[in-house]
This record gives sequence, C-alpha cells and structure tokens, in this order.
Amino acid sequence: MLRTVHLLCAAATLPASSRSVDLGPALHAGEARITATALGGHSGHCLRVEAENLTARPVTLRIPSGWRFGSRDSTQQDLLVVGDQVLALAPHGRAAVACRAFCCEAGDASPAFANAFDEGRLADERLVKLAQHLAAASYPEHAMQQAVWTVSNDNPISAVDADDGAATLALRQYLSALTGRPVPWYTTAFATPAEGRAFDPTPTRITGRVDFQQRHAGVLSIVVKDHEGRTIRVIDEGRDLRQGKYTIDVEITVRGWPPGRYAICFAADGVLLKKEEFEV
Repeated sequence: MLRTVHLLCAAATLPASSRSVDLGPALHAGEARITATALGGHSGHCLRVEAENLTARPVTLRIPSGWRFGSRDSTQQDLLVVGDQVLALAPHGRAAVACRAFCCEAGDASPAFANAFDEGRLADERLVKLAQHLAAASYPEHAMQQAVWTVSNDNPISAVDADDGAATLALRQYLSALTGRPVPWYTTAFATPAEGRAFDPTPTRITGRVDFQQRHAGVLSIVVKDHEGRTIRVIDEGRDLRQGKYTIDVEITVRGWPPGRYAICFAADGVLLKKEEFEV
C-alpha cells in the first residue's frame, strides 16, 4: 500500500503532457496568439509565423496545409500554406517557423519583406485539396505556384509546366479533375512581370507537340486559324511528306493577339489531318 501511495505521489509531480491542437480551434478558444510576416517573395519558405501559447500547459500547435493568411496590405497577395507546420510550445511559451507558402491572388503585388498578415483561416475546399496534394508531391516550386493561381484566380492550366512531361501531365490532370477544365495539349508562356509583381497575364508564346498520321505521300501545310476559321498565320507550307506517323514541335508567338480561341491545322494536299485548339 505504501509503495502504491509513493508511486501516485511521484506521478503527480510530473509536468502535464503536451496537447495537440490545430490553429483554428486554438485561436477560437483563445489558447494561442500568432503573428505572421512576409520573408520576401511569393513562393517557397516566404512566411514567418510566430505563435504564443496562452495556456499553462505545453501545446503542440499545427498550422494545417491549406491555411490562408490574409495580407493586411490589400495591394499585396495573400499566402497559402502548403504542408502542415508544427510548433512545440512550452507553457506561456513562444516559437516561430518559416512556412512554405504560395501567393494566391495573381493580380496583386508580391508580398514585401515584413509585410503583415492576419491570423488567417482555412482556404476554400479546392485550395485546401490542392495544398494537400502539392505537399505530398515533388513538383518544382514555379509549377506549384502556377497551380495555385490556376485554382485561386482561374489562370490557365496551360501555364503549369513542371519541367518534365510526365510530371506536367500528372499535375495538369489533377488540376483538371479539381476545376472541371480540360487538360491542354500546349503550354502558355507569359510576359515577365514588372518589378514587385509576381505575375503578368499577357500571353507571349504557345508551345506544344502534335502527333498526326500521314496516310499518303503529300504536301504538308500548317496554319493557324481564328475562331471564325480565317487563316491568320502560315507556319509551314510546301513540305513533302511520305506516308507515316509524325510528331511536330509547335511554337507560336501570340503576344498582342486578341483574346479568344484559335486552332492549329495540319493538312496534306488540302485534306485536314489534325486540328488542335488553343486559347490566348
């Protein structure tokens, strides 16, 4: 009996065990306070979050993937956290972490160093799903940023390029399923953004690869038509092709073109072989 009493007394002197809690409930309950500031830039580890434990017991605080911090400067972009961030907080203690985050307002400026953010909130369902997907994958940073803008700002899926054909296709297919938009066959390049901006919506170039079947020897022509079927650009004309399968790399400068749908058409002796549409 004495041994039992001794053990119970010893256990009572141990510190309380740490409690795990998500940021949202912790803020709502008044158990934590956070300060979020920009580290400069619009992607990668560009956000510093400092948390303070307002309770008398240790807390493990989780900032969930998909948490959106709102910029207090309305001209600068909000930041979306990609990947769970965990802070171990001692009773009434503080800790800080550099969060991996991406801008989610393509039309606004890139967050300047030390720009302040609010406590944030969980983003809409599609952005949360995308953040979780990106956190579990290994896409290049620039592809992840374009993917975020595809969902947050309806930027074209064709802007997403992961520097590898299979990876690009996989990410585009995920975005297609998430947004309900088709997977494009081409890639759109945009103008270099002005200083302090993260994105310029001016399309400059369309590139892609087109496969087609040449059933009989003939003379190939490749033209671009507008939505009314008018030929606006001749890319190739008069090339003799034998029967067989062909793959042609396409590059079209589109800077200054009116927005809309276009089509690149491949024909042999006037007979249409392949038609691929794209949007500017």
